[in-house]
Amino acid sequence: NEYKSYLSIKWKMSNKFLINATKGKTRSMTLCNRKLHDVPSLLSTITTLRHLDLKSNHLTSLPHNLEALSEIESLNIGNNELEEIPCVIGCFSELKTLHIFNNKLTDLNGRVLDRLFNCTLLNANGNRLRGISKEIGLMKNLRILCLNNNKIKVIPKDIKLCSSLTELHLGNNNITDLPVELGKLTMLKKLYLFKNDLTYIPDEIGSCESLEVLDVSCNYITMFPRSMSRCSLTELYYDENPLLEKLPVRSQHTNDVFYLKELCARVILESFKDRYSPLRRETLKRPDILLLLKDAEKCALCDKSYLFSWLECVEFVGVRTILPAMSAATAAGRKSGIVPVKVCLCSYECFYTEGHGYFAVSYPHEDTPSTE
Repeated sequence: NEYKSYLSIKWKMSNKFLINATKGKTRSMTLCNRKLHDVPSLLSTITTLRHLDLKSNHLTSLPHNLEALSEIESLNIGNNELEEIPCVIGCFSELKTLHIFNNKLTDLNGRVLDRLFNCTLLNANGNRLRGISKEIGLMKNLRILCLNNNKIKVIPKDIKLCSSLTELHLGNNNITDLPVELGKLTMLKKLYLFKNDLTYIPDEIGSCESLEVLDVSCNYITMFPRSMSRCSLTELYYDENPLLEKLPVRSQHTNDVFYLKELCARVILESFKDRYSPLRRETLKRPDILLLLKDAEKCALCDKSYLFSWLECVEFVGVRTILPAMSAATAAGRKSGIVPVKVCLCSYECFYTEGHGYFAVSYPHEDTPSTE
């Protein structure tokens, strides 16, 4: 009875507070930690609101009459019991920051996301998200996306359309692969991918030239792409990864055997060095072949091009080689100043050339990769 009386008094105080708010031009309202199961109906009449904080209650939905709050710029409904993003949020065309952390969301409502054109921050940490809706790409002004501590397995290719993104938080999920489209995020400065199931970082990460902080700790990464040196990294976290170690073993391979398709591709690619080559001239008339050849890469030793077949090697370099922007003091503070970097050669002929410091990758046992 005493508890019920306490709640009754508290509810009356809240109503009085709301009534007073309707009489003025209230711009900010905080109703957090009020044990609310429903949003007070009077709230929809305070149309001057710009900032609304409803976190840490027991809300399972938001009423449709809140669409009257069309000027809302900041909404915090974190730490409630929401199982989906309320549709009424799609009516908040001026919304810039949305906090919906620590709820029970299993997906991001695409019908809502595609209407949040002005949103710059979306915080959905600590939910049960299994994926990211492709409509995330419609949030052109999104700068900070926080999706830590969920169950996400795949990052959609549409993430590339979030061209304003500067921070992407995807730690403690179930992500196994990074889409190459991630390289389109040229404004990205901070990328957090700790505690996932990643086995590699794509070369396209090098296109994120503004990237300053990368956290890939607690994954299954064995080596890093050399392209990372094009980033502006000042902080790299890679603890608790099975990075390759320099443990020499004897190689059994001496000759290269290429398929006809690879041999033809290499001949065509070589012809492109001569602008008067008849083969080059004929190839330029075939858009289908040109589309195929665009994926060609160059050997790290002889600079010749290859397309389908290559030898994946590793070079052990100082951490500052891939983090040129890192200060000497920070580099010296790392547990290990040497990191494995992926290098690709066109053939064993190049590999057996003397004078380079590359090692071919060998997997004598399933769980114990080494080098040769």
